[in-house]
Amino acid sequence: MFKKTAIIAGIGLALSATAQADYRWELGAGYARGSVDTETKNTANDQKNSEDSDIGGLEGTYFLETVDTSKGPLGEAAFLDHASFITLGFSDGEVDLASGGDEDGQTYSFNSRYVAEGPGWKLSGWLVDLVWQRLEPGDQEVDRYGMGIGKYLTPNTTAVVQYRKTNVNNGGDVDSWGLELDHFFAFSNGGLKARAQGGKTVVSGLDDPTTWLIGGTWYLGNNWGFGADFQRTDLNGYDVDGWAVNAEWFITENFAVDLSYSELAPDDINDPAGSGGKLEVEYDEVAISALYRF
Repeated sequence: MFKKTAIIAGIGLALSATAQADYRWELGAGYARGSVDTETKNTANDQKNSEDSDIGGLEGTYFLETVDTSKGPLGEAAFLDHASFITLGFSDGEVDLASGGDEDGQTYSFNSRYVAEGPGWKLSGWLVDLVWQRLEPGDQEVDRYGMGIGKYLTPNTTAVVQYRKTNVNNGGDVDSWGLELDHFFAFSNGGLKARAQGGKTVVSGLDDPTTWLIGGTWYLGNNWGFGADFQRTDLNGYDVDGWAVNAEWFITENFAVDLSYSELAPDDINDPAGSGGKLEVEYDEVAISALYRF
């Protein structure tokens, strides 16, 4: 499994390289430790369970043209330069089951964006996103794929309409549509990247869940970024709230580390086991990642 050793290898590679601001490639490695806690309440036999997970991953991005890093914070270089790219990723995880034993899972991903650029070109500023992801938890296979079409409304603003489809090998398709808005506010020393998302998912047998997210990253100069996001999903009358915070530091112009923490806390629901009580679920995750550009 890819775990902390992948990050250590990435750090060694980055610190041994010669710094150069502009880049064409980006390599990343990460490790996450998560925990799911469940508790049945108001029953004759209340129970608590906990399952821990370890996930490690690698990711590589190729940019169709050299990315100019002179336009703002290093963390937003690709966005501000209207960069087109292709990203491939792989992660490997293990869950310690409450019932005993472990379950392994892998994820493969492809993500790309093409931005039309050119003086006098009528399509200049328009963009297309293509995404694909395969999840293999245990003996299941889940495919997610989709696309987005959008535009740079200003040099620092994008609006993208998205469509996603999820297919599970044992039956069931899920369709979702959404709108994503991003804007970078430039300051004399750093800036603020604001983001907002909203969408609806079509799930058979359920009221169509709606999800919205707001967040942003505050940049102190070009090397430090501090982010926060809040997300809410309305699922059959229950709210599922999630939030995340992170700190990113470009130690050099080519090498950065990121530390993040996130939580997901749904409303208490009726116990699916039919005990007549309530089921409380909480999920939290701590993650560390590193990236190197060249």
